[in-house]
Amino acid sequence: MTDPRSPKFRAVSTEWLRRADRVAADLNIFLTVFAIGVATLDVTCLFSQRIIDHLPPLTQVVSVQQPAAPPLPPGPSRLP
Repeated sequence: MTDPRSPKFRAVSTEWLRRADRVAADLNIFLTVFAIGVATLDVTCLFSQRIIDHLPPLTQVVSVQQPAAPPLPPGPSRLP
């Protein structure tokens, strides 16, 4: 096992800390952009819900079945 007081151990641990810091910085940028996107989506949904609440109610259209047309009498058909 390496001695924690040795200069080589300190150099290796310092390098690992630099790498971890670089990864954390990149991840923070990603998380910030993601948080802004989620907040924008939340505000958009809230705004659209308020608009929907203020719209007048829709009238319901009901389809009524029409009676069938009477059958044509048998015979020769004339086309104009």
